[in-house]
Amino acid sequence: MLVTWSPERLARTLPGLALTGAIGLAAFAMDRLGFTRIGSWWVPPLIIALFVGMALRPVALAPVFESGVDIAGRTLLRIGVALLGARLTFGDMVAGGLTPVVVAALAVFGTISFGALAARWFGLPRDLGLLTGCSVGVCGAAAAMAAGAALPRTPSTDRDVAFTVMGVNALSTVAMVLYPYLQETLHYTAFEMSVFLGGAIHDVAQVAGAGQMMNDAKILADAVMTKLLRVAMLLPAVLFIVWWVTRGGGPAGKARPRPPFFLFGFLTLALLNSIGALSPSLQHGIGLASAILITVAIAALGIKTSLVSLAAIGPRPVALMVVQTLFVALLVITAIYVARTF
Repeated sequence: MLVTWSPERLARTLPGLALTGAIGLAAFAMDRLGFTRIGSWWVPPLIIALFVGMALRPVALAPVFESGVDIAGRTLLRIGVALLGARLTFGDMVAGGLTPVVVAALAVFGTISFGALAARWFGLPRDLGLLTGCSVGVCGAAAAMAAGAALPRTPSTDRDVAFTVMGVNALSTVAMVLYPYLQETLHYTAFEMSVFLGGAIHDVAQVAGAGQMMNDAKILADAVMTKLLRVAMLLPAVLFIVWWVTRGGGPAGKARPRPPFFLFGFLTLALLNSIGALSPSLQHGIGLASAILITVAIAALGIKTSLVSLAAIGPRPVALMVVQTLFVALLVITAIYVARTF
């Protein structure tokens, strides 16, 4: 259905868009200016935007902001995720041979499937397992937002997405610090180590950080490429989640989310980039716009998330994400060892 933007509708959305935009742009600017880095520690702008949004929740819940905050949390998010496609080419998927492709596919679809099953073991909703599994398996916070947009909405959706964004950033940072020291223990070659880092760490930024810790430019490049293969699988991953949800035949409107059409924009941009239709400067600009829009959407998520309800989520979802993190690491380690036999 076509949405018409009357002057009255635009006036209703502007305050909320201005508020979330100010939070997101401030967090993004702080990161660019280096204010989010203290020595070797780095606080991602997504986390800053999330916590500032939460802190402003008592003010931002005023009716004047409601419409714009909703638009920022849904429409701007979908646009930001779609624009991620400009970072990729289909050639990336074969540049490093078959091993990174297989490892990336196993990490993505294995972790999502494991998440749905593990959620049942922990007595948690299946959709939380799919949400966290997509975040851990694909690309961290951006995947959490994409999966949250495609899953059926429930009263706990915003809280669950906020928890997942915070959890995946924390666990990804821990992995960034620890995994580079495992090369000797695992007896990996430089290439195998790069595949492990790119296949087992959740977020692109932390993969780059781990690669830099290895002090080897080739490991850094191959690790990021393996990670981008996982990012490239965002579209099929979300479609896989939609299939998983709908195959149970649940009530229409509850277990049948709308098709994630915004992810086809992601695929279209990846195709354009593959055929060279996007210049480096345009690709950089689109990537910058994507990062800003997702940060603004995270600010809206923070506004809609209660710290009290987040604290009440309990230890089981935390344990679920830790187990998923260990699962994807062990899965990637095993896949690399198996690849040696071929």
